[in-house]
Amino acid sequence: MRTLKSLALIAGLALVTFGAVAQEMNSMTPAQRAQKQTERIKKNVTGITSDQESKILAVEQEFAQGAQDARNSSNGDREAMKSKMQPLRASRDAKIKEILTAEQYAQFQTMEASHKREGKEGK
Repeated sequence: MRTLKSLALIAGLALVTFGAVAQEMNSMTPAQRAQKQTERIKKNVTGITSDQESKILAVEQEFAQGAQDARNSSNGDREAMKSKMQPLRASRDAKIKEILTAEQYAQFQTMEASHKREGKEGK
């Protein structure tokens, strides 16, 4: 019984934490989101040069603004937003691939897959 209560408490805290992170991202400007994503890439992909970092930041800023526009124009329709986000992500990934080396891009893909899994587990 005590273990069940502990598990329930841990699950509750995880949900609150995930919700807080999602809330934080929603309250950020596109520029702040781009900076945060660029930092995440730097942390998870080895050997990012300052030149690569500035190019990644520019790509992330373009993506974050496009994502913001997609959210605003979708009026809460998740399917509409999803259909607008898909080409934005594809474009962003293609540009990131041009900036990174093959090894770095593989690390980027691993990071993105992990992030996607974490998001699905939180739902």
